[in-house]
Amino acid sequence: MCLSRVSLALGLLLPVSAIATEKVLVRFDPSASEYVVLDPATGWKFAGKAPGPISRHSKRTGSDAIGKYEDLILEWPGRRGTIRAYEGSSSLKFSLEYLTAADKPEAFPHFTTMPSRISVFSYREDAFAPYTFGLADNGTPALLFDRNNHAAVLSPASTFMVAKMVGDGKDSIGVSLNTRLESVPKGLRQDSLLVLEQGIGKAWKQWGSDLRKLYSKKPSGPDSDVLIEKFGYWTDNGADYYYNYDPAKGYAKTILDLLQSYKANGVPVGYLQLDSWWYRKLSDSISGERGPELKNSKFPALDWNRYGGILEYKASPDLFPNGLQAFSKSAGMPFAVHSRWIDTQSPLRSKYKVSGVAPVDPKYWSETAAYLRESGVTCFEQDWLDRIYNNSPEFFTKVGKAELFMDGMAHSMKKEGLTLQYCMALPRNMMQGVKYSNLTTIRTSQDRFEPRKWAAFLFTTPLAEGVGALPWADVFKSSEMGNMTLAALSAGPVGTGDAIGREDKANILKAARPDGVLVKPDEPIVPTDATYQNEAVKNGLPFVASTVTRHGALETRYLFAFRRSDSSLNFSAQGSAVRTALVNLVTGKFVSYVDSKAPVGLSLPQTGYGYFMLAPVTKTGVALFGDLGKIVPTGKQRIESMVDSGDGLRVRIRFAKGEGPVTLSGVSRDSVKVRSLRGSAKLTPGATFTVEVHGKDGLAELVLDGRR
Repeated sequence: MCLSRVSLALGLLLPVSAIATEKVLVRFDPSASEYVVLDPATGWKFAGKAPGPISRHSKRTGSDAIGKYEDLILEWPGRRGTIRAYEGSSSLKFSLEYLTAADKPEAFPHFTTMPSRISVFSYREDAFAPYTFGLADNGTPALLFDRNNHAAVLSPASTFMVAKMVGDGKDSIGVSLNTRLESVPKGLRQDSLLVLEQGIGKAWKQWGSDLRKLYSKKPSGPDSDVLIEKFGYWTDNGADYYYNYDPAKGYAKTILDLLQSYKANGVPVGYLQLDSWWYRKLSDSISGERGPELKNSKFPALDWNRYGGILEYKASPDLFPNGLQAFSKSAGMPFAVHSRWIDTQSPLRSKYKVSGVAPVDPKYWSETAAYLRESGVTCFEQDWLDRIYNNSPEFFTKVGKAELFMDGMAHSMKKEGLTLQYCMALPRNMMQGVKYSNLTTIRTSQDRFEPRKWAAFLFTTPLAEGVGALPWADVFKSSEMGNMTLAALSAGPVGTGDAIGREDKANILKAARPDGVLVKPDEPIVPTDATYQNEAVKNGLPFVASTVTRHGALETRYLFAFRRSDSSLNFSAQGSAVRTALVNLVTGKFVSYVDSKAPVGLSLPQTGYGYFMLAPVTKTGVALFGDLGKIVPTGKQRIESMVDSGDGLRVRIRFAKGEGPVTLSGVSRDSVKVRSLRGSAKLTPGATFTVEVHGKDGLAELVLDGRR
């Protein structure tokens, strides 16, 4: 720990009760019971007082999943507080241990001295964790930032299901527990994380990385499950076959005919999602009130066609007389299946333990998971998580009760090889998900994806990404290119819900290869730092989000933008020494070169969106755009690798089995030459050159040289 370096930078005479790293200082003043966090890079200061008189303070060193640390330990009556600083990091972990039981929770940390002139961002306690520029009083992470993009994230790091943020985020902020708890048991420890960074996006990334390390959670990748890897067909709210089918065929035959039609027309479907229509339900609302008798009045009054909770979590025999397993074999692909809550009148309550409306019995979860695995299901989607929490009082009044539901679900599904998707999740549900290696996707948008939901989807994505999941935008129609583009850029699932014959094959194949594999960026698209600044003050500038593909040192950036009230966009190298080529991916046209000395200004259309690429110019003067027939032209599922050397740009191209030629595009300051190393390549020169590439056994490799 470099205590002296930080103390000199701050011009401080440090007391004995201090710990420091190269990036942050923590000191404690025993006379005032005050702890102080100082960031020398930004000058930010956070300070607060211990909830009680300090009887003892000490230090210790060690290491955990994040790294080597030094602790500052404070003790007051019945409590122990720890502040942990990590070597080489600006992240701090706080812990509050209840050495005795308590009637009411305490807050630690609880900062009452804060940086000045900051903006606050967090997530509200509602379905899909909607964002707010303010501090919500729930288990949300809180983002603080100033006009210079100095940023911090403070969040709970344990006890997620009963955690609560306190303060307003500007004059004070802290981490505590739900005040509705009946009591706080002896031995409970609540952890929290504070991350300080230069850059809003960097702060989110570092916070997520640290949180995942604490729970050994690996982030979801492009092949974590079939929903992420391949294009899918969805039947949820907004799809043409949501509680709807061809009466002449029946539900099962309608879906099977659709899958056969897609296959015959060369539309690749990697999996099928079955929404709440597939199982038996009752008619009560989640709060126990009588609801409408029918979900769709066009169809018979049978138990699949109801609004309420679960009667029996098995395939409706009226829809699937031979069972779900037989339907799975006929479909010939894996399923993702939806689930609701246990109805207040369900006979399942006499067979299994239920808290409120939530199954908390390990037997229920193990039997359910086994049934789903046998039926060809690979992903379990738990919906209505917000209502389940709010209608299960023990979840927010007793420590550990909600975990019986969340843990039971995750562990049983994992044992049977199923992944999880959360839907209508509260911030606390999402945070809890960092504990589960098989939580791969989270819905971060309301039902039926559409442009008015784009901002909420993008702003909630950092929360999903932080806990190691990828965002799911929800179903839309394949003719909607804006929705298709943003879904592909999310790096998460892409799925549509058109009726037979209404699908847009060309658009689907812009997101996926002919084998259904999605071509995607390396990480989810998220709002830029400038967008946080603009939205905080509501200045009307366009909403811009960004993502990237990285091939070694070559970074290709993608920017998706839509209007607020102003239409002006400016592109620059943003301090980078790398010159880039700006491409309008809506039109597929090269716009101009961009560098730190030559920013480029554009205007967005009155309606719709703008979508752009910044492709790096290589050492020999070539900027490769990749396969412009795909939404993400340089995604690794198409451009497997790019290596820049003085002899040219070496490119490796991936094909689906049996796929025909792929056309690559780019620009060069001089005439470009191509040399094929595997497969074949035909160059068409021009201001924007193209190369028609034929693969060999699914691969092609070539070298592009822009030297004279």
